Amino acid sequence: MLNEDRNARLDLYDALDLDGLLTLEAESPRDVDLLVSIGQHYFKLRQLDQCHAYYSKALAIDPTDGWTHLYMGNLCYGLSCYDEAASHFQRAIELLPGVACPHWCLADVYDKQGYWSRTEQQYRRAVETDPSDSKAKQKLESWLAERQSVVQNIAETSPQSDRTKP
Repeated sequence: MLNEDRNARLDLYDALDLDGLLTLEAESPRDVDLLVSIGQHYFKLRQLDQCHAYYSKALAIDPTDGWTHLYMGNLCYGLSCYDEAASHFQRAIELLPGVACPHWCLADVYDKQGYWSRTEQQYRRAVETDPSDSKAKQKLESWLAERQSVVQNIAETSPQSDRTKP
């Protein structure tokens, strides 16, 4: 019953524009799903300060909402705030143990930071967490192919050893 009620609320929020959501906020200022929906609208409008403010409100009300941590992590990643993004993705991993997405999001952060072994570990963990997640598989395969290409380019462009010359 609770999930049905929540899903119905989420469907309503998806159908409303930003003005409609802001009107509902006056009636339900502590509704985390509503606050996240408002944040998502601001994200789409590229009003990232407002997006951050609404995600922050939602996390202040429920710091154990894994999805809000995931959305906040994506916002921080997009703003190149990689340490903050990593923190939110790590929290999402703890709170959403059966979901692959936070793992590959964290892998994306590690990739940007140049932590290759951590990157590979998280992409692999995403596939292990949900083997049916096609995006997790695609991201791992793509990253591995890219690494292989980089290694091959390095090998091809590296100067040969001079030891064989007289």
